[in-house]
Amino acid sequence: MADLKDQIKQIQDAIARIEEKLDQIARVQVPIRDLQEIKTRVYKEAISGARERREIFSTLDAIQKKLAGLQANASARLDRGIAIPPAELRVGIFVDVQNIFYAAKPFNARLDFEKLLELSVGKRRLIRAIAYVVQSPDVDQSNFISMLQQKSYEVKRKDLRQRSDGSAKGDWDMGMAIDIMRFVGKLDVVVLVSGDGDFVPLVDLVKTLGPRVEVISFTYNTARDLINSADEHIPIEDALLLRNSAQAQPAT
Repeated sequence: MADLKDQIKQIQDAIARIEEKLDQIARVQVPIRDLQEIKTRVYKEAISGARERREIFSTLDAIQKKLAGLQANASARLDRGIAIPPAELRVGIFVDVQNIFYAAKPFNARLDFEKLLELSVGKRRLIRAIAYVVQSPDVDQSNFISMLQQKSYEVKRKDLRQRSDGSAKGDWDMGMAIDIMRFVGKLDVVVLVSGDGDFVPLVDLVKTLGPRVEVISFTYNTARDLINSADEHIPIEDALLLRNSAQAQPAT
């Protein structure tokens, strides 16, 4: 009986060491098999007290749950890019077109979506690039949408809604969040192209699930909390801009 308790104590000590250096968990041999072996021995050995047996099982179950939590945490860290070769990193790009369009107006420019794609992907592997567009019935955006599609973006469109007070409503915040969560298990990096602070809770959630989050936006038009929440903020500067022309633009 004493050696069983010694084994349990050794496992608990190993877990404490693992918790101190969680980043190294992938290289630590977690003694999960030992837990089952101890349970088997408890059944086989003549432990007369049912209470004592229950206490041992309770301790073992608590250890097993703790190990599962540690492994899930470590797996998430590995999924966020630790020890993964750049060429194998899977990238998803989600562009809040309206947010970026309005942020570019003071510069009399528009985003160069081809260069955006090149910057976002780099040497990594593109899984999905989605541009979210709000359509106005009095603005022809067919050329703009065709351009996006030609540059390998999937385009999602939503009509601008007119309110009874004369104002208009059109945003993709919820739709973008749903899509990102739908793909999060297939991505190592989520690239969010928006300065909208409403995305902060989403960014925090995505990071806990594993993927690295990169935000690309105009610094002046980006919520400080969003910049702080992201793993990296990449400012949109002249190299990513095109001067405005007659090309159709997103709905105003």
